[in-house]
Amino acid sequence: MSEQNFDIASNIRMTQELQCQMLSLLSDFFTAMQQNASKTEQTERLADMEIALRLMAARLGISNETLSHKAVMRIKAYLVQSDAHALQSDLLSVLHTLDKA
Repeated sequence: MSEQNFDIASNIRMTQELQCQMLSLLSDFFTAMQQNASKTEQTERLADMEIALRLMAARLGISNETLSHKAVMRIKAYLVQSDAHALQSDLLSVLHTLDKA
C-alpha cells in the first residue's frame, strides 16, 4: 500500500472514530442531563463535545476560523427569522462570544 493510500485510509479511520466519539459524547451529555448531573459534569461533557467537533472539522480540512465564521453567519441568518425571538438573547450572546474570538 502506498503512503498516500495509507494516509487516506488513516484519515477515514480517524474520521469514523471521531463520529463514534461525538455520538457517545452526545449520549453521555443527555444521560447527565436526565440524571440531573452537576453543572461541572455537564460543562465537562459539553467541552468534550466541542473538542471532538473541532477535531472533526480539522480532520475534514475546516479551520477553527472558518467554523466560527460559518457559525456567526448562521446565527445572523437565524436572528432575522421570525421564530428566533425566543432564543434572541441567547443567540446574541453566542454571536458576541464568537465575534470576540
